[in-house]
Amino acid sequence: MKVEKIDYIWAVLSFIIVGISFHMGYLLYGLLIIYALMTALFIYHIFTVKKRLSGTSAAYGTVTEYRQKKERRTYYYPVVEYETEDGRNISSMYLYPDKEMKYEIGDEEMICYDPDDPIFFYFANRESELTENYYRYIIFGSVFAAIVVILIFALK
Repeated sequence: MKVEKIDYIWAVLSFIIVGISFHMGYLLYGLLIIYALMTALFIYHIFTVKKRLSGTSAAYGTVTEYRQKKERRTYYYPVVEYETEDGRNISSMYLYPDKEMKYEIGDEEMICYDPDDPIFFYFANRESELTENYYRYIIFGSVFAAIVVILIFALK
C-alpha cells in the first residue's frame, strides 16, 4: 500500500479528535468519528485502486523466480517478466505475498499492468487482492464501532 498525503492528514486529524474528545469527556464518540473517517478514507482508496485498474493493459507474463521474505512464516513473491504494448521488456515483483508458490517457474500467466507505470501489475484472476484488505478493515472496524455504540448506551 502506498502512503498518500490524505493518509497523513487523516493521522493528524485523528490525533486531534482523540485529544479533544478525551479532554471533553467524550472519548467513545471521538473513536466513532475516527472510525467514520477511516471508513471514508478506505472507500477513497478502494475507488482509487479501481480507477487505476480500469486503465490497465493485459499481457502474458512469465514467472521467472520467487523472492522470499521470512517473518513468522515464509512468504513468496513471484517475479514476472512481460512485454508492454510499446515493446519494453519488464521484470517486476508482485506486491502481494503468497504462503506457497502458486505458480511454477516458467508458467505463463495473464497479467494486467499500468501503461503509465508498467512496473505495477497484478495477476488477472487475482485483482480482488488489491482491495480486500480495505474491505476487511471496514468490516472489523464496524464490529468495533458496534461495541462502542453498545458501551455508550450501556453507560447512560
